[in-house]
Amino acid sequence: MLEEFRYILSPISVKSHPEWGAYIELIDYEHRDYIEDVLCEHFDLDYAFCSNEDVTGDYVLYFAEKASIGAVEKAVSEINEFHKANKIDYKVAPYT
Repeated sequence: MLEEFRYILSPISVKSHPEWGAYIELIDYEHRDYIEDVLCEHFDLDYAFCSNEDVTGDYVLYFAEKASIGAVEKAVSEINEFHKANKIDYKVAPYT
């Protein structure tokens, strides 16, 4: 991993929206892209929709009916522990 992208190992947290359930705020597009790949490939979790960062400037994944808060919290906890213990990123499938 390039040093300039090491920030993607930063701890993340799950928050709850009253209408859309679990959500995760991320740092930028690269962070969002990486975390969504990890959630899908390693935890079989998919988000319902994401913020329109071009308009809002935010990078947020909303899970709504796609995943419970408990399921998202469990995955995020494991991701944070993996990053902290190993100091490396998860391997995800490359795009072709």
